[in-house]
Amino acid sequence: MKRVIRYVSFVLALGVMFSACYYFSYRSALKKLRHMENQQSMNALFDEQMRFAERMFANLTGSMLADAGADTPVQATVEPDENPENPAEGDMAGEDEWAVEANRIEPERIFSGTKIVSETYDTVTGVFTMQEIMPDSAMIGMTREELSAYLADELENMPLSEYEKGLLSNELITFSKEKVILRKTYDPGRVDFLYYIAVKNGEIIVYHSDQKTVYEYTGISALGLAEEERLALLEGIRVKTAEELFSLLESYSS
Repeated sequence: MKRVIRYVSFVLALGVMFSACYYFSYRSALKKLRHMENQQSMNALFDEQMRFAERMFANLTGSMLADAGADTPVQATVEPDENPENPAEGDMAGEDEWAVEANRIEPERIFSGTKIVSETYDTVTGVFTMQEIMPDSAMIGMTREELSAYLADELENMPLSEYEKGLLSNELITFSKEKVILRKTYDPGRVDFLYYIAVKNGEIIVYHSDQKTVYEYTGISALGLAEEERLALLEGIRVKTAEELFSLLESYSS
């Protein structure tokens, strides 16, 4: 009986020992397996990140090359015309020229339907007037710059009537193809005389206030006048009114 008990105890001890060894072996194997799985996961994750970085780098370099190609001017080379008599090629060239012309922004110009407003201002009386006038034929087709130059030339070469009214400025206020506003400013006080009497070739001649436009050839000789009167005529006499002019001429002829 004791032998049986010993035998059973021995078998149980062996069973417990084998079980313990198996358990610890299983735990070790399981630990190694998990470690290998973690390592493989890490390697797989690293490989995936490397592939993602390579794709991003390829996309970035491709975009940079595309932008550089867009910024770089392309120099077109013109091939010699191998068939100058081909009418189709001539038509295509004409269409290209038309396209370039169509893209140009043409400046506004005055046309026959443009509304022209003429303003005048008298600096002495303070009177301001405004009226609508028809476009001058010379103005039709003019741009803003051309009209400004035209008005400046008018001021420089103003007619006698404008000079005697004391024209100071001739300005362009607003400009569009629908409406143009012009303004003339006058200062009658700047014209202190209307007539100018002088001697030319021994004859007394009356000029307008511009001292170059003849108002009247009197036919009166300056030789028979007193020395003081001749000296005054040689320097030129400025006359303010028509009454004063007639009085002087009458004294010279008597």
